[in-house]
Amino acid sequence: MTKNTYNVTLANGDVFVAKPTLEDTLAFETTLRRNPKWGGLKDSVLKMQPYRSWNYLTRTGAIDLTWEEFTSGDTAAIDVSTPDEEDDELEVPGLGKDSRKARSTTSPSPSPSEPASPQGSGSPSATE
Repeated sequence: MTKNTYNVTLANGDVFVAKPTLEDTLAFETTLRRNPKWGGLKDSVLKMQPYRSWNYLTRTGAIDLTWEEFTSGDTAAIDVSTPDEEDDELEVPGLGKDSRKARSTTSPSPSPSEPASPQGSGSPSATE
């Protein structure tokens, strides 16, 4: 599969494969310019992937939904993702999927060989 392939899951459980082309990207850009409320491209990055997928699916006749129907209500898409995103789990660099847990790097804790500092000592000691 390529980067330009998206799996689109609708609220009713139907799943479609969208392979948007330059035509779909240009349609997004045109729509973006016609809808100033959407803001600029940097403000609408999250709309691009679903819009390109929707445009491809409607252009090819796979679905018959307006953009509003595709993005809200009972007919809305509930997921638009690349095939790679579907199987990816949150991974911590250096740990495999079978690792039990990662050590936190956000709050330092003493290693088993270091004694814990007494509670309430809010400042480092003079010897540190």
